[in-house]
Amino acid sequence: MSDAMSRPVEIVRTVLAALNRGDVETALRYCAEDIVLWAPGPSPAGIELRGKEALRAFLEASERTWPDSWAAVQRMVSEGEEVAVELVATATHAGERVTQPMAAFFTVRDGLIVRQACYFDLAGLLALLRERGIA
Repeated sequence: MSDAMSRPVEIVRTVLAALNRGDVETALRYCAEDIVLWAPGPSPAGIELRGKEALRAFLEASERTWPDSWAAVQRMVSEGEEVAVELVATATHAGERVTQPMAAFFTVRDGLIVRQACYFDLAGLLALLRERGIA
């Protein structure tokens, strides 16, 4: 793999490692000012966050809600500026450990992440939290 091809992968690895440490500032250093993040939400259309400051607020809220969150990379595939990651995320919420598979897709341009889309079973997660009495 050429250096140009491996760079987006290294950027994504660096960001995931920073988030695993709870280091939001380092993660944001590799994000474009106009980054777009898509994730499942309350409607089938999901939610879309635009801009680094919206992402910062989202990540900080996530750190408060899900302390000690950890994403273990199962597989990572890249082509050009696109990086796909299969992960298993584990976190604690209200004293309960929760583990869930997920996938994330990144677009990296000029050394910065410009787009990220995350996919996970939001309905299943909410059902589990309700079942445990913590949602």
